Amino acid sequence: MSGGVPAWVPALAITMGMQTMAAFLGRVFPVIGPELTAAAGVSPEKIGLLSGLIAGGTMWFLAGGSLLLSYFGPVRLLQIGAVIASLGVLASLSAWWPLLLLAAFVVGAGYGPSPPAGSEILTRNAPKGRRSLIMSVKQSGVPLGGALAGLNVPAVAAFGGWRLGLFVAAMLPLVAVFLVQPWRARLDAQRDETRPPTAANLISPANLAAPFSVIRGNRPMLLVAAAGFCFASVQGCLLTFFVTQLTTEIGYTLAIAGAAFSAMQFSGTFARVLMGWIADRIGGIRALIVLAGASSLMVLAVSTIAPGWPVWAVTLLGLVVGTTSTSWNGVYLAEVARLAPEGRIGDATAGSTILTFGGYLIAPIVFAFAVPLVGRYGSCFVALAVVALLAIPMLLAATRAGRAA
Repeated sequence: MSGGVPAWVPALAITMGMQTMAAFLGRVFPVIGPELTAAAGVSPEKIGLLSGLIAGGTMWFLAGGSLLLSYFGPVRLLQIGAVIASLGVLASLSAWWPLLLLAAFVVGAGYGPSPPAGSEILTRNAPKGRRSLIMSVKQSGVPLGGALAGLNVPAVAAFGGWRLGLFVAAMLPLVAVFLVQPWRARLDAQRDETRPPTAANLISPANLAAPFSVIRGNRPMLLVAAAGFCFASVQGCLLTFFVTQLTTEIGYTLAIAGAAFSAMQFSGTFARVLMGWIADRIGGIRALIVLAGASSLMVLAVSTIAPGWPVWAVTLLGLVVGTTSTSWNGVYLAEVARLAPEGRIGDATAGSTILTFGGYLIAPIVFAFAVPLVGRYGSCFVALAVVALLAIPMLLAATRAGRAA
């Protein structure tokens, strides 16, 4: 307690704020995708490659970031990540496709600290009985960041071009870096400065294996992570291709498509908090099972969008889809923290998130190559609805494995 304020309040404010900025940078490419790919001279669906590489950069960071987290502390690592991601966005101003691919990877690496650092801070400070809710509030920063990207980046681009939109986007997280600095000493007080990171120990087998050592042999956590792969595949493709589908296939302007994207993200922001509250009462696994079924139905609805749909209908659909398909993350992270051994929450979060982010990496890339083959986005979304359903048997198996343990 400090001045009557519980310790988890500033911890939540900082982790949610930095999560919002990290997600904001991770969404700027998809929301301006048609103009960005046109400037680079590639087809619109190639935006999926950028989204996949963002996920790849996150996975790369998570694989070796355990030592960085313990040495710098979670707040400092969040600050470093924000700077790295901003530099990636600035590099994209070249519109040179090879550099864009590298920039996407760098943006993803900058996002990498958010899951383990946020879980580390909140697990230390959050009351156990409210952990799903507090984790979900923190994770609501992800769709909130996406909503801000959908509203602001296309609007700035319409005013001064896509480069100005990306430049302004790159500057905002740098402001957040300075705002959280006063809390750094307090929240990073438990960092371990006895093992400074070097090139040798960062790529050492022991460091790279640390995130996976926690989940290896932990069957319930492994099954929950596999279900997370399914959820991430669906969410990753929705967030990557929704704007491009509406502009290139349905015929909406970038501003209207961006607004519909923002509606999806705003509803996801509030739905994550609601699902965290529900999960604390019915259990995280049950809440995830409900979300898997509802998400499948809503992705099927997205597959039916066609020219002639009124703007209000597409916006309403975006609101409902955001509620079902982007609200699982906080509940998922709380389940991982619950299943993690004492003192290994950061590693458990990193390891399970690497597996989960495989969905963000693989699914958009497969989707990008599938669209030209099948001829329309809707058919690919039908396949995603099946992927969402696959999470249900994995979650049921995780429940059985947990009882047997």
